[in-house]
Amino acid sequence: MKFFLQNKELTDPAIIISNCLKFLLNRITDDLEGEGYSWNKPWGVKRYESIVLSKFILDYAFEGIVDGQLSDDEKIGYYELSNASLSSMFNSEFSEVGMNFEDMQEEIEEKIACYITARRENRRPPECYYQIYMLITGSQSREALEEELNKKTAGLQIMNTNKNFASMVPQYEAQISHLKAKVAAFDLADIMLPHMFRSARQKLKNINLKKIKSLSKKLSKKDTQK
Repeated sequence: MKFFLQNKELTDPAIIISNCLKFLLNRITDDLEGEGYSWNKPWGVKRYESIVLSKFILDYAFEGIVDGQLSDDEKIGYYELSNASLSSMFNSEFSEVGMNFEDMQEEIEEKIACYITARRENRRPPECYYQIYMLITGSQSREALEEELNKKTAGLQIMNTNKNFASMVPQYEAQISHLKAKVAAFDLADIMLPHMFRSARQKLKNINLKKIKSLSKKLSKKDTQK
């Protein structure tokens, strides 16, 4: 009996989708909490952005796995389960602070649409991951940060040769250190995001596509009967 239960958990779409979304949410949140990102936002904000990003990665990974195997109509069942899992998890996370999925659904869908656009229009890594990171955090582009860093560094060099600017040196050094951290955060994102995509694909690979098709048919029948 235990064997059959374990086998069901390995292939059941609802279980796999829920577990994968939960895994992504926790891993992304943990990563973004790290000091390396220099992202000074409350934990709740990071949790919110993490769950939206997790849903995007989950669906993107699924689309990659079933490419050429399922038609759009046959994917309906997956998205029913995926959306239900997101709604349940979101409400569990944020209902205590007065946020519920229905109120935030439009904003969440808009954010996910932006991730899809960023991924499609910037297929080559690391630029695709840089664009997604910028959407998550609201960061300037890496190029803009590096340009500002170069200007500050050049300014500091001038100050170090003129005693009249000595009082400004600590301020510039702090700004340079902060800018270097913000630039380095792009490298962290370029490690974290591909890993999350790979992990999602790995966790979804055993999903039972026959059950997805069956659920899709049932949902389509309900729609036609309305």
